[in-house]
Amino acid sequence: MRPKTWRYLECLIMAVLFAIPSHLLAQSRLERDGVVLYWGLVPAAIVAQRHSLEEMHGSVPSGGRLQHLVVALFRADGSRIDDAIVRAQLSETGIVDPAPKYLTPMTINGEASYGQIFTTVLSGTIHFRIYVKLSRRDSDIEFDILASPQ
Repeated sequence: MRPKTWRYLECLIMAVLFAIPSHLLAQSRLERDGVVLYWGLVPAAIVAQRHSLEEMHGSVPSGGRLQHLVVALFRADGSRIDDAIVRAQLSETGIVDPAPKYLTPMTINGEASYGQIFTTVLSGTIHFRIYVKLSRRDSDIEFDILASPQ
C-alpha cells in the first residue's frame, strides 16, 4: 500500500473509532518483536447488528456477557500480516482460565484481521493473552491485553 493511501486508511480508522461511543469499544496498539498488534473489544450484540456471528465464528456461546475480540497484525514496515495463526486466552479474577481459543481469520473492508467471541462472567477488568504464530518464527509472540468491557 502506498504511503498516501496508508495515511488515508489510518485517518479513516481513527475517525470510525472516534465516532463509536467510548463505552462500546476498548481499542489499543501493542508492539513486540517487529509485530504491531491493534485490538478492539466490542460487545457481540453490536457486531451481530451487521454480521452473522454464526457465519463468522461458528457456534455462539450462551450465557454471560458476549464480547467480540478483533485483532489486526502488521509488520514493522506497515504491511498487513494475513497468514498468522492467532489464539487468545481470557482470564478473569477468581475464575478458572479456559483454554485459548483460535481467532478465526476475517476480511474487513478487504483487509485481513482475526476475531473470536468470548464470554465474560464478571464486570470489571479482564485479561487476554494473545499468542501470534508466524510462519517464519519457531515460537509464538505473546501480547497481554487488559480491557474493561461495558
